[in-house]
Amino acid sequence: MSHQRPVFLIPQSQQARMLNWIAIAGLVALFGIAIHGWFALPETIPIHFGIDGKANGWGSKNFLWLLPIVGLIIYGMLTFINRYPHTFNYAVRITEENALRQYQIACSMLNWLKTEIILLFAYIEWQMFNLATIENPNLGIWVLPVYLIVIFGTSAYWLSQSFLAR
Repeated sequence: MSHQRPVFLIPQSQQARMLNWIAIAGLVALFGIAIHGWFALPETIPIHFGIDGKANGWGSKNFLWLLPIVGLIIYGMLTFINRYPHTFNYAVRITEENALRQYQIACSMLNWLKTEIILLFAYIEWQMFNLATIENPNLGIWVLPVYLIVIFGTSAYWLSQSFLAR
């Protein structure tokens, strides 16, 4: 026997609108950096950085387009699926009583993650641009740990909110 979840149209909160605008600004920055870099940078640029933040892979400046395109795809997909929270997998059982709050929590989590991912991409794109003409480019050892903490911390926070709202 299949349990049918309630379907709600989740109105976009002011926070969701703000995060959406920040993500859009990040996308604009991504494409702006790619366009500027396309004309300003040499043909070969750093395209991969190790755990220690040091450039360990070089390639064509065509790579400048990867993060903006992937960022746009992620933005589009997460924006689209955010409209259908009743189809998500949840760590708690969805009931008539908790459905609306659980959907709001899930949508908030996706909005935060979408914005954080886009901003991470924009930071990496910016650094690839800035480091392209430096002899020993280095993002810094803190970039990976900080962003892992941010992404997993966001997920853990919203998951805890979901458990509290059972």
